[in-house]
Amino acid sequence: KPNHVSIYQHYLDCCEKLGIPGMKEALDRMMVLDYLIVNEDRHQNNFGVVRNAETLAYLGATPIFDSGTSLWFDKPISMIGSKAKLSCKPFKNSHEEQIKLVSSFEWLNLHSLYDIDEELRELMRGSVFIDSARCDALCFALRERVQLLSEVVNTRRTWIPVDDHRSDVTEDTAYSGKDDLER
Repeated sequence: KPNHVSIYQHYLDCCEKLGIPGMKEALDRMMVLDYLIVNEDRHQNNFGVVRNAETLAYLGATPIFDSGTSLWFDKPISMIGSKAKLSCKPFKNSHEEQIKLVSSFEWLNLHSLYDIDEELRELMRGSVFIDSARCDALCFALRERVQLLSEVVNTRRTWIPVDDHRSDVTEDTAYSGKDDLER
């Protein structure tokens, strides 16, 4: 990768050279989801492409997988919040920078996200791992993330996607918990 090219652009350039269809749109969707759920571990082994097993032709992006380090998975309730500064991958160090890479929000129906916190509440109901206080905190924080995304989408009409390499991820490794011990 040339030093003046961002990781994001390099990945797109490689996909284009290989003839992989729809990658920019798939990355847009992945980055929006990761922004909403505050995914901390979307390193480059946690997304990819699908090929036809017989012809080896590239078919497009894989469905999203391995989002386990999301929704403040290892944070105490007091640290769950929509504006918490958490690590981000694969392209930028922060979700606020990475969401700027999204080329289009035309596909996104914000209205369908307005009650997503209640859907999350229903999914967590009865969990032996998530008590009611944590559930309330997660639902409130997710609702706030939707609001923040709405603000990004609404202000986006006046600015152009920005990609430079200054805030690129420098170490694209899987979550190990090591960083938490060093804080």
